[in-house]
Amino acid sequence: MKPYNQLNIGLFGIGLDTYWPQFEGLKDRLEGYLTEVHHKLANHDANIVNLGLIDNPHKAFDAGHQFRQADVDIIFLHVTTYALSSTVLPVVQRAKVPVIILNLAPEEAIDYEWFNKLNDRTRMMTVLNSFSRNLKLIRIVR
Repeated sequence: MKPYNQLNIGLFGIGLDTYWPQFEGLKDRLEGYLTEVHHKLANHDANIVNLGLIDNPHKAFDAGHQFRQADVDIIFLHVTTYALSSTVLPVVQRAKVPVIILNLAPEEAIDYEWFNKLNDRTRMMTVLNSFSRNLKLIRIVR
């Protein structure tokens, strides 16, 4: 049983399982970003229920059930890359708690002049996926 004043936070990231074979290293990098978010949240004396990357509908239904079983008070959804609504909605609908959506970026803007010179869609996608990070934005207010 958790202490009455300890926040029980659910955390998950979203992705698309068909991306993993297409973009080498992408899943590992996104899981790393999610781990960083976990550590930032844990610094605020909260219990974190981290379900990792949810990347298909089956995992989404399971995650919603796991969050309900864990009695989370709130969920942080980290938008790590493109995902289908079927990997998000079942989690949120089954958990039945408020959700904060994190869409984080490490810089103010993408350097489009450099980006457009890449001329390689796979590299462009990798850059776009790695762009959405800036964990400095996370702050828990009680």
